[in-house]
Amino acid sequence: RARRVQDPHFAVCAPLEPCPAGWLYFQRKCYYLSENEAAWNSSQSLCSSHNASLLVIETRQELNFMMKITKQDPWIGLYKRNEEFAVKGSGSCAYLEPRGVSASGCYLTRRWVCSLSRDSAP
Repeated sequence: RARRVQDPHFAVCAPLEPCPAGWLYFQRKCYYLSENEAAWNSSQSLCSSHNASLLVIETRQELNFMMKITKQDPWIGLYKRNEEFAVKGSGSCAYLEPRGVSASGCYLTRRWVCSLSRDSAP
């Protein structure tokens, strides 16, 4: 049976796992790939409940990594407003597909990817 050590000479260290259970770690971010489907707004709310957000892709390496590991064109955290960026498709909410980023109607249900920054992680 393990005993808790109450010794002032030992500091409590942060856990070695930088991400919550069931999340993936890549380049200082944690990622959650859903098994369920939801509309874009619901997906964002579910990510927020974990102090995360729908995936925001910041680098080409991150985009390539996510295109390799995601399935079934999941929602990501881009929202098309005023044509600020080039995205295929006529909808307002973005999702990841094998060729990159596309957009569709926000009411459609898809899997989703949450991301959580871990800048202080090892």
